[in-house]
Amino acid sequence: MFLFSSCAPKPEVQLMNLLEEKYANLYVNNEKHKRKVINDLRLYLQQYKLNDKTIKEVAKKIYQINDGHVVLYDDRQEQNITYTNGLQFFPGSSIVARCNDCSPAIKTGKYKILEVDNLPMRKYLELKNLNVAASTLWGRHYRIMHLLNLSKDKSVNSLLLKSISGEIVLTKLNWEVLKETPPQCVSGERLKKDIFKLNVLSLWCDDTTASIPMSREQVYENFKKQFNTIIAGINEDDKVIIDIRENGGGGDKEVEYVLNAFNEKSVYMYRYKYLRKTHPGKRKFLEKFLPFKTQLWSIDEYDYTNLEHRPVKKFFTNKVAVLLSAGCFSSCETIASAFKLEKRAFLIGSRTHGGSGDPVIFPIKETPYSINLPTCVNWQKNDELYEGVGVPPDLELDQDPSIKSDNVLARAIDQVR
Repeated sequence: MFLFSSCAPKPEVQLMNLLEEKYANLYVNNEKHKRKVINDLRLYLQQYKLNDKTIKEVAKKIYQINDGHVVLYDDRQEQNITYTNGLQFFPGSSIVARCNDCSPAIKTGKYKILEVDNLPMRKYLELKNLNVAASTLWGRHYRIMHLLNLSKDKSVNSLLLKSISGEIVLTKLNWEVLKETPPQCVSGERLKKDIFKLNVLSLWCDDTTASIPMSREQVYENFKKQFNTIIAGINEDDKVIIDIRENGGGGDKEVEYVLNAFNEKSVYMYRYKYLRKTHPGKRKFLEKFLPFKTQLWSIDEYDYTNLEHRPVKKFFTNKVAVLLSAGCFSSCETIASAFKLEKRAFLIGSRTHGGSGDPVIFPIKETPYSINLPTCVNWQKNDELYEGVGVPPDLELDQDPSIKSDNVLARAIDQVR
């Protein structure tokens, strides 16, 4: 039970103070949209308290900021329950590849989603923008579709689909609780005699099924173990295709471990600058006129890969292609940017999500709530921000819904030959 006292400001005041004083991405690129959303939230909280009755509405308003790192949490909620329905989306697109548990069942194939719960797809996307955090339009659309696949909301259950041949199909999703299994963070497959596909699915390999929570070092060691097991199957003269299309990010050590397997020398990851923790009262005024002066920001710092974080097996001369989509988010984008700007690999697919900033979870005192906020801003080697920009591929290529095969992967195979 949480009791409020006079020792801490009201929860709604704390929340607004955190957004205005700790949220680094609020102070870059003349962020009018972010400020408008925060101002609308302020007006709402002047009428309503932050409590269990309003938490969902407040969370929806915060998600409209469209920064994938900014999330309001209720710490009492069970984090590990997942529902499944056998629904599979084609990577990086809104095309349903199959739905094993749909009723009535649908034939194996690809279908475009026309309606969800009797709403046209366009309207459904507009509504779900309230619930899905992403920095860009393509990021929002991707995450909406991915959310449907992993949704805990069992009220979303009807789909109107159109097959490639033009057949219209109405079906429903049958949700069931999925028992958690240890995460698969890295996998691989041999595509051809001399081409290996390395799938880096996550950069945070925390086993939530373990009885005791894993330490940061254990999470890193778990990733290393999986990564080393998979790359043992890569031959010395293989061309390598690295698929990070659905990688939601993770830790910097894991980023370094991947990059150092393919780069002999240390490579540039990002430049960063933290929002200062001092003088919060002045910040709101100064940022309007001096957004990047030292009153607001710490000095510029630079991160390069630490060569100590390197697997034994390395591939410095192998030809490499990297598959991208809006599903690549946060530290995944560091991998994409480093491969591209160091000219170590050819990037194919669609632009990454566009989000960064060393997120920190700030508790709202004397409540069960907390908020996740980026505390710094990050730039790529070419001085472009990650936030709201993302990493564009060398060759922009969307999945063609009229064909059954993965045409992005097929183009990558042609590229590395």
